[in-house]
Amino acid sequence: MVGEDPQQSASWPRSFDVQWLACLYNRASRIAFLVPDAMAPILLALFIAVPLRADIYDRLGELTHHLRSGGVPRDGIPAMTNPQPVAPADAHYLADLDLVLGVVVNGDARAYPHRLGWKHEVINDQLGGQYISVTFCPLTSTGLVFDATAPDSGQIELGVSGMVLNSNLVLYDRHDEKTLYPQMIYAGINGAHQGQRLQLLPVVETTWDLWRTLHPHTTVVQASTGLDHYPDYIRAMYPLDAYGHYPYGDYRSNHEMIIFPLTTTRPSDRLPAKEMVLGLRDAGESRAYPFSRMPDNAVINDRVGDRAVLVLYDAETATAIPYSRVVGDQLLTFRILSRTGDRPLAFADVETGSGWNMLGEALAGPLKGAQLEQIPAYNSMWFGWSSYWPQTRLWNGEGLLPPP
Repeated sequence: MVGEDPQQSASWPRSFDVQWLACLYNRASRIAFLVPDAMAPILLALFIAVPLRADIYDRLGELTHHLRSGGVPRDGIPAMTNPQPVAPADAHYLADLDLVLGVVVNGDARAYPHRLGWKHEVINDQLGGQYISVTFCPLTSTGLVFDATAPDSGQIELGVSGMVLNSNLVLYDRHDEKTLYPQMIYAGINGAHQGQRLQLLPVVETTWDLWRTLHPHTTVVQASTGLDHYPDYIRAMYPLDAYGHYPYGDYRSNHEMIIFPLTTTRPSDRLPAKEMVLGLRDAGESRAYPFSRMPDNAVINDRVGDRAVLVLYDAETATAIPYSRVVGDQLLTFRILSRTGDRPLAFADVETGSGWNMLGEALAGPLKGAQLEQIPAYNSMWFGWSSYWPQTRLWNGEGLLPPP
């Protein structure tokens, strides 16, 4: 999505959209009777210059005015659709420490490597008898997975619109070719589907090595497949060796490098811009868990909104997994079993003494066989998360119990 001068992109607004200007003028006109005529230009300037402050989901109708060109046309970044899954031994383009988005549907596990997300950003797939869309934005480092089963049981296909919002990928619906979904809020911002949210699914972002350890029978998406929508000259641009390097230079570590303008609000400076966080939202409350502040082998008991949550964190593999702490009708509290660095980490609940693994499975004790519910959530660079939720609460270090 890199195609514009970052300095030029940072000026806001660069040009006025006629519909946007008309909308703002109409809004100002409705309250003009409250102020002298001379104030009208000032009001209009304020509507243009002041970013949105209300909850982002209450202002969806205004977000089309915050869209910016990502430097490529629609489908200029080609999504993969129904790519070939292969066994781990056949994924020669992957290294053990490569990050992947791991998904399990109806018992079937599959890995979607970041290397594919860098190049394609969207993978429409079928897993465990269900259609899903796996999306990854390299600019905000956000990997979100959605249920892509249409009401008629067909496959919903998402594509790369070529637009960005807050320097984040904007998806489009290939069926109606109109509806736009900013990835991080995954709600339609225009047309007949405005306000409708895609269904977010659980995902585990971790290393290829740990994912294989957790799911020995996993499959993985093969590179250079799933591009049948595109002509031969496009497919020829994606040979296997095209996935061998990260294409954005020092972007992930350069906190000053924000390529496209952040317009819905001013992002928070409480953390460095590119600091990775796990973001959770429930009942209108948002919480971010900074990777740099969580200890290795963290087992965090917390509450976000109306939900009691457990966050597991493994620093070596940058793996953060959120679960509900409620099993049946029982609220549980958890503690790490050991801090020796064994992986996958093991923990126990205080109430029954049952032993649990990183997959949220009770392996021993009174609750043996029980399964924790994984909460749909995603990781993000801090600037991306705080551009939508600048008042988000940061995890304060509480909720950690010592090992027995």
